[in-house]
Amino acid sequence: MTLPELTFCLWDGDPDEHFRWIDMNRLTYNADIIAREAGVTRVQFVPADRAQQFRYDEVQKLEDLIAAIALHIGVPIEQIRSWSAGIRVDYRDFERIESNLYACYLALGGVGERIPAGKFKRIVNATLFPDRWASTPPSIDLDVPMAGTSSELVVFVPHTASMEQRLAEMEARMVGSLVSDKVMRITATGVTPRIQIPIRIALGGLTMIENKTLASTDWAGDGPWTQTVTLSESPDNVMVGMAEGMTSEQTKAFAEAGLHASAIDGTSVTIRAIFKQPTVNIPIGIYYSTASVV
Repeated sequence: MTLPELTFCLWDGDPDEHFRWIDMNRLTYNADIIAREAGVTRVQFVPADRAQQFRYDEVQKLEDLIAAIALHIGVPIEQIRSWSAGIRVDYRDFERIESNLYACYLALGGVGERIPAGKFKRIVNATLFPDRWASTPPSIDLDVPMAGTSSELVVFVPHTASMEQRLAEMEARMVGSLVSDKVMRITATGVTPRIQIPIRIALGGLTMIENKTLASTDWAGDGPWTQTVTLSESPDNVMVGMAEGMTSEQTKAFAEAGLHASAIDGTSVTIRAIFKQPTVNIPIGIYYSTASVV
């Protein structure tokens, strides 16, 4: 597996900040993944719950593991504490732990900004590397921290992907499935990609939808062909799908064109056809989100 996009929070002493058992489990999970990637001996943590959201012995294990990771990969960190019962805890302790672990994460190639305490990343980035495909049919297992065995996840290639990556995506005919808690498998049912492909994983999917019609007369270019639609809000992620009530001719034209979103500019979304210029009007559904952090 490769280093996933992990969530790190910022603690600034705001009275509305609360360190919860969820935060403790998030940090120990992050430390475990980073230790694995750094080649440092991993530690078995006791899962936190509401009754034991902060245990001094578990926090000591966490700080010691972070120190071992930092020493192993040569990252300077803030001095850790020696924990015992009765020591006063405040937001500066949480901030030190988060910032130290985040520094190690960045040094190993981690991506993503830290977010305010109490917030949650519901859309994360991942990359499918060509040398990671294995088994038959070819698949890649990804660490997805927000994924539970009953989670609804939607995997899509973002609008920032190149045309070459889009072609590889379409030829691969990829499907995603959950194989265990926090692990998702991407399977290529078609041609195994020979280039890296960026993907995004959305918990609960992209919940906003607007229906648009791509007029056959509005395509620009000599191939690939593009046209722009305007949404009521500015999206940060988009997917293009077939709309309800399409005719068989429109469905065929959608598939033959290889339609997808290729750019976002405010409320404007560029739709690209890479295989064939449609000669009929095509109704589409545009699924999007306006925030990846909630």
